Amino acid sequence: MRRVTAVAAMVVALAGCGTVKRTFGIKDAPPAHREPRSTSIYGDWVLANADSTAVAGASLVELTLQESNFTINARYPTQSPVMISGTTTYKDGVLTLTPTGGNAQGSLGGAFTPGKPIQIVASAAGGSLVFAPPAMAGTTAVVPSSVWHKKTQAEAAGKIGSPTTP
Repeated sequence: MRRVTAVAAMVVALAGCGTVKRTFGIKDAPPAHREPRSTSIYGDWVLANADSTAVAGASLVELTLQESNFTINARYPTQSPVMISGTTTYKDGVLTLTPTGGNAQGSLGGAFTPGKPIQIVASAAGGSLVFAPPAMAGTTAVVPSSVWHKKTQAEAAGKIGSPTTP
């Protein structure tokens, strides 16, 4: 009986340092959730679904978002590509995009008028970026207006072509 107790005590002691796991092949299950590595809104993004946005009908919409400027490129199956560029500011979770140029004259229903700022709530975690209209007085729920994916991750997942393939 003493021998069984001594062996049990040794197993418990070794379990804390991982020897039992290595010796007997015991593995921990991977975590169900992993914390995002990045929460930065800046980078290269692709729009998950263009149909509910100002670029409805586009086959691919890319956003390059930097601390001081942005560029949106939208490719359409039946018309010329659209490019919009401008300046950005980001404060307290609100992103302000101010279009300054591009070739979107009238093609997007006036959504990107040069000099007219667009304010949206922007939040990112890992490979996703979400835009939403600013919260209205008396409401607490924020409803996303668009979801974007990191361009590199979308390419790796086969959602879009790589830089060398359309």
